Amino acid sequence: MDDAMPKDLQKWKVTRQKGMKRFVLQTGVLAWGVPMFVVMTFVVNRQPDKSLSAGMIAICAVLWAIGGACFGWAVWAVSESKYQKYLASKKAA
Repeated sequence: MDDAMPKDLQKWKVTRQKGMKRFVLQTGVLAWGVPMFVVMTFVVNRQPDKSLSAGMIAICAVLWAIGGACFGWAVWAVSESKYQKYLASKKAA
């Protein structure tokens, strides 16, 4: 690896080789979307006087999965942009 490259970009160089789909699924949906679904559905927005229906749980799960995918994609886009800018600055130098 490039020793002059910042540590976060060195890590990103390895991460990006696994591909965007895997990153979005692991980081966005599984690592962010699922925990948010559990916490927001069963803890934060829980109303003690009302029970959750299976339909409402399913809707929440789908929404949080979509939100997680969007989050993962956004993190990918920002990280990739930062990485590409670094590479471009090294070529220009």
